[in-house]
Amino acid sequence: MKRIVIALAAAAILAGGVVTAWNVFDNSSVATASGADHTLPRAEVEKLAKENYAIPFFQDGPQSVSCPSGLRAKMDDTVRCTAVFQGKSSTMLISVTAVRGDRVSFDYGLEK
Repeated sequence: MKRIVIALAAAAILAGGVVTAWNVFDNSSVATASGADHTLPRAEVEKLAKENYAIPFFQDGPQSVSCPSGLRAKMDDTVRCTAVFQGKSSTMLISVTAVRGDRVSFDYGLEK
């Protein structure tokens, strides 16, 4: 019985660690599309990318993000942006992952 209790406690701790790691490494945002063209404005995409993109313990967020356009509220729509990390430019891809009415979810990733 004692071993079962210890095993269950260890499983609970590991499960909590997995959930924490998932939340810590989540690089996504949700915003509201607007206008006749049903898009997320460029300035909003840049702002959220700068605020929300980071790899904790490995890389701080970008100092700046510059995109040529906003995102259309359409699955898999992607915009290539320039993100500056510690003075060095990288290409950041920002892609729509879900659309529910006017609410648009999108993720960030660096191109290698």
